[in-house]
Amino acid sequence: MINYNNKTFRSVNNSSNGDVGSETFFYYQQQDYIVTAHYSGGNIIKGHLIAIVDETGHLNMRYQHINTDGKLMTGICHSKPEILPNGKLRLHEAWQWTSGDQSSGNSVIEEI
Repeated sequence: MINYNNKTFRSVNNSSNGDVGSETFFYYQQQDYIVTAHYSGGNIIKGHLIAIVDETGHLNMRYQHINTDGKLMTGICHSKPEILPNGKLRLHEAWQWTSGDQSSGNSVIEEI
């Protein structure tokens, strides 16, 4: 199983209907199969996520944040890990808002 504890990620790509951008940083922690993170930067004032990691390293998560428009946004996300040649992680994410317009999108974040 992939261990996400003490890893930091930065957004490198996102659908246009997402709030996360290249200035957004994610700080991951893991205990057993539970992964949590806080994130901020760019259009995100403050955010948190909680996830369950499976034996293949996939993350099934829920997230919430407050954006710079002052809106509380919530969603679900499934992240699939890719191990890069340098040993760092890239997460390919399929997400959907559970607030606002309920739209969905795709994003990529990479370990820094």
